[in-house]
This record gives sequence, structure tokens and C-alpha cells, in this order.
Amino acid sequence: MRTRAIAIALLALVPGAGLALAATGTTLHAVKTYSLAAVRTKTFSVGYPDALEFGGARYSGSVKLLAPAGSAHGSRPSLRKVHVKDAGSTLGDSQYSATIENDNPAGSAPIRVRITATTVLPAGTG
Repeated sequence: MRTRAIAIALLALVPGAGLALAATGTTLHAVKTYSLAAVRTKTFSVGYPDALEFGGARYSGSVKLLAPAGSAHGSRPSLRKVHVKDAGSTLGDSQYSATIENDNPAGSAPIRVRITATTVLPAGTG
């Protein structure tokens, strides 16, 4: 209740703040985590949520390289030897894809790759 009162007070103090909040669209995320073995290059894809359903929607994505899971077998890999070769929208802007190269030596534990596809819907939708 107290947070609500503070938000209302701030909206009253800052002219146009309510209008700015109402003008922002809805942001949707799709996240998948993959595993990539040593000495491999592979392309991973994640579909954008509500892809191509609304005109004026904006699409983006991100790639995060993660250490292996605690239960992974093999020697500890170096994330410095893992490279994002290519990343961007594919299939007519309906999914985000990234090509990852793992140059760690054979016998290293597989690294994890977390890919996030983000859709920002225009105001008044979603």
C-alpha cells in the first residue's frame, strides 16, 4: 500500500510521467540454455515470442556464455576460448540465432550457452 502511495505521489510531481509509462509497450522474452562440447561449432536458435504478429514490434537478442554445470564431466574449460562467430535475426525475423565456436581442448567439460530472444510490442498491444 505504501509503495502505491509513493508511486501516485511521484506521478503527481512529475508532469507527463504517467503518459510516458502508458506509452511503453510490453516486453516478452524467450530464453533457452544449450550445451556445447569442446572443439565444436554450432548454431543455436530461439524463436521470438509473438514473432511477426504485430506491426511495429522490435526484436533483439543476446548471447551469454556460462561455465559448465556443476555435474559436468571433464576438465574445466576456459570461456576465453569460446567465441560468438555470428548472431542476429534469422528466418525472416522470426527467430534469433547465434553461431558459437568452442575452441577448448578435447576432454574439457561442455560449456553452456544461454540465448535470449526479446520482442518489444508497440504500445496498446499485448
